[in-house]
Amino acid sequence: MNDSAAGLADPLPVPVYTLTKARSQIVRLVETQGLKVRPDEVRDVEAEVHADLAVPLFRAAKDAGADPVALARELASKLDLSHTLFRQVEAAQGYLNFRFNPVRFARSVVRDFQIEPEGYGKSTLGQGKTIVIDYSSPNIAKPFSVGHLRSTVIGHSLHRILSWLGYFLVGDNHLGDWGTQFGKLLEAWEIWGREELFKEHPTRYLLDLYVRFHEEAKVNPALDDRARDWFRRLENKDQAATRVWRRFVELSSAEFQRIYDLLGVEFDSTLGESFYADRLEPLVRHALDRGVAKREHPLEPAGNGEDDVARDERVVLIPLDSAGIDTPLILQKSDGTSLYATREIATAEYRIENWNPEQILYVVGNEQTFYFRQFNAALRLLGRRTPCVHVSFGLVRLPEGRMSTREGRVVFLEDVIIEAIRRARRIVEDRDMPDDEKEELARIVGIGAIKYADLSQSRVKEVVFDWDKMLALDGDSAPYLQYAHTRCRSILNKAGKPALKSRPDPGLLIHPDEVELLRQIARFPEAVLAAGTNHEPHRIAGRLYKLSQSFSSFYNNVPVLKADSQDLLRTRLYLVEMTGATLRNGLWLLGIEVPDRM
Repeated sequence: MNDSAAGLADPLPVPVYTLTKARSQIVRLVETQGLKVRPDEVRDVEAEVHADLAVPLFRAAKDAGADPVALARELASKLDLSHTLFRQVEAAQGYLNFRFNPVRFARSVVRDFQIEPEGYGKSTLGQGKTIVIDYSSPNIAKPFSVGHLRSTVIGHSLHRILSWLGYFLVGDNHLGDWGTQFGKLLEAWEIWGREELFKEHPTRYLLDLYVRFHEEAKVNPALDDRARDWFRRLENKDQAATRVWRRFVELSSAEFQRIYDLLGVEFDSTLGESFYADRLEPLVRHALDRGVAKREHPLEPAGNGEDDVARDERVVLIPLDSAGIDTPLILQKSDGTSLYATREIATAEYRIENWNPEQILYVVGNEQTFYFRQFNAALRLLGRRTPCVHVSFGLVRLPEGRMSTREGRVVFLEDVIIEAIRRARRIVEDRDMPDDEKEELARIVGIGAIKYADLSQSRVKEVVFDWDKMLALDGDSAPYLQYAHTRCRSILNKAGKPALKSRPDPGLLIHPDEVELLRQIARFPEAVLAAGTNHEPHRIAGRLYKLSQSFSSFYNNVPVLKADSQDLLRTRLYLVEMTGATLRNGLWLLGIEVPDRM
């Protein structure tokens, strides 16, 4: 018998990790008995069930006209496990429950890791394919609120996860630096602007002007007319309007970059909506010439936030009835100015022409779901077939209601970052390390806590802002995972390099805590794949938390440096190295740094 489990080979792309191989082997085993099950029907089983993998036979039994309970008993008595990763199969109420052969399983997982330790969990799934991902994309002249955090950290994590899966990624920060709101700001600046206040806090001062404009416009509607005229002048490249607008953009961008540097977030491309201004008029003409768009009055008032359009305007719009959507997409107002949708379509066309992506991901709040239906339908009518996928997420709201920049009801992200670092600094204060190292550790721990608080929960859930939950430093939190990693490093540092040079013997890893730790490590590649294909970073966060819990049990119950033999010592050290590297890889995929010590 060959303990390498080479039998029942899988015709799958490399690398084929242990659990993927095991699922494929179960599928092939069942096929030898003339039945079919799918790999996705083979379920991962948590420790409380006496199995490692289980497959329900209810669907297969129905197809075969058999009783699932009897079928499970029959199969369990016939399956030959001799060339697989398994040692045992049992029937249980219509399920087949499989247990791993611990030696073969351990050798397979270790072999997976040895291929590329610092790339454990990588895949060639996306090789040769490009994905553009639009994330963060804040509006110029408005400070980052905590609501901007979700798009920023979810998008940045997905960029890393999809790159890990072999795709070529273009992370595009599509700045909102164009639109009617800038007409409002230019009018507000003209009336109330004060240079000294603007220089002191550019975006917060501009937000104050923006809020004041909306309050004043409620009693003086003429302000809205003058704002529309300012934006028309801006689109027509009026020098005075452009000069002031450019200062808004430059100072806001500098503030944004400071926040991105604190968060450790990067982009491959940063282009504002204004970059596409010269493409807007040709886009409208093309849509009209193609017969996709027409000039008429909208049946109902329409628009997207700042781009409100009145019913009596004669606009350029794209009817979407052919796509089953009653509401048309408006491309141009009656005064010739563009809307958000116009600029968004021009941006998509630029991305398609320049990067030829497999798909474009938009990490945008779920309130834009209907708009993205319109947007995709309009793109198809214009002859663009590249899928534009809305990676939606639940909004962050305050206990008293939804955040609103118009109403000035926001929590600023920079305030959250400063508070997170302050709380972390208080915790590390008694550490025996230089002050500058404490400051750096507080930054890593504090920023990690903020990111993990977001990424550890399903992105589709709405978040009610809570200071304590956002800045949690214990329990299911980034500091808990970071601490598990530093424990790994501490053990390895104490052992020294000579102890790590010898080859491990995975067959020695038979203690229940060792086996469970290997199980958690083996599950990591599947968590990465699921996170990438479903655009759900929380799958990685959840797996890392369980891995850290398993390591804590291992750390408390299994002697490493005082192992009974040198062979066992080096093998357990290698298991610690695998754990640390998996935590490090996973936290990197979430955009979270790991300190050398805590």
